[in-house]
Amino acid sequence: MKSTMLSTIALLMFASHASFSQPASKIYLAQYDDPTHVIYSCNLNGSGLVSMTMPLRPKCIAVDWRSTPQKLYVGLVPTSGNGKIIRCNVDGTNQEDVVTDAIGVNDLELDLDRRKIYWLQNTYNDDRIFHADMDGLNSNITQIYATTVAMRDLWGLALDVRNQRLWITERGSTCYSSYVRRMSFSGAGVAIMRNPVCNPHDIEYYDNKIYWGDDDGLEKANTDGSGIDTLIGGANVYSLSIDGTNNRIYWIDYQDYKLKRVDLDGTNRVVILNVIGYLTGVDTDFNPSAVPVEFSPALPTTFGLMQNYPNPFNPVTSIHFSIADYRLTILKVYDVLGCEVATLVNEVKQPGTYTVWWDASGQASGVYLYRLQAGDFVQSRKLILLR
Repeated sequence: MKSTMLSTIALLMFASHASFSQPASKIYLAQYDDPTHVIYSCNLNGSGLVSMTMPLRPKCIAVDWRSTPQKLYVGLVPTSGNGKIIRCNVDGTNQEDVVTDAIGVNDLELDLDRRKIYWLQNTYNDDRIFHADMDGLNSNITQIYATTVAMRDLWGLALDVRNQRLWITERGSTCYSSYVRRMSFSGAGVAIMRNPVCNPHDIEYYDNKIYWGDDDGLEKANTDGSGIDTLIGGANVYSLSIDGTNNRIYWIDYQDYKLKRVDLDGTNRVVILNVIGYLTGVDTDFNPSAVPVEFSPALPTTFGLMQNYPNPFNPVTSIHFSIADYRLTILKVYDVLGCEVATLVNEVKQPGTYTVWWDASGQASGVYLYRLQAGDFVQSRKLILLR
């Protein structure tokens, strides 16, 4: 059988002194309505609006812009019972469960370096923060924070990946029972950044500043809560996202549910989309707080090929491998007769940990072998396509 290149491209996950950039070009929105169950994509100016159907009501959304193809992570909350977090392509196809039996997913954020997803559980009297692996199913779910104070709900979540810290808005029945808090990624060192704060909603981190919405409007402050500056008085911010390419803020107004935009200095406020439904979540396809710009984590000291996930799969699976030195790296897939069916990688790789996706659409069910060769290192594993 002749070699067939499938639509799979390697993603560099960790690299020494890497500089990551991606020009923002799209906005993604979650519409928390029954029975429509849709998310949207559009251009940065609001044009080209496209809807995509979800299995349950979508509440929040985040973009994995480092994957190839890019992925959306969507928090789904039904009218009754538990919800879940799913992953799909940016056109809504290839929907896969990431976290099942999730309760009241109110906000979610991505750590694209460590491949972790963080989310808030909101039930008004038993609220929690969790994280889990982005690329698995219910993989390494860990609770890092909880509050059981009645009538107090966790609303917004922001990550600073470089310094491994996060912020939350915690909304009580009064301004004095509401907070902006900061803690580490492990939940340690919980500290109050703002109190009182009236009716806080979503929060984001960007360039050593935090941005959030409350009854005073769209707020900006230092990471310790000092130096507060009201960018737009009276802005009814439900959800917000930072466009790191153009230094803009996109936010959903909870009074009229229009999508609006303003520059980071509070100027040039415009309406991007008029009412299309009960919008509750927004993200752009470049959020620089999701990955540090000059981050140098420990690099692999050995070569390795990990088991694909999921396995069995249909029709897409992910394959992880590590490179310890600059080598010509070749990753191929073969059928049981030894015939090559896909070349996933064929180039010199610098030290790091990588993920590729194999789309086996058009291949027959059965057992396949994937083989990694990097210099003298050779390793093979089996995978199963089960339709």
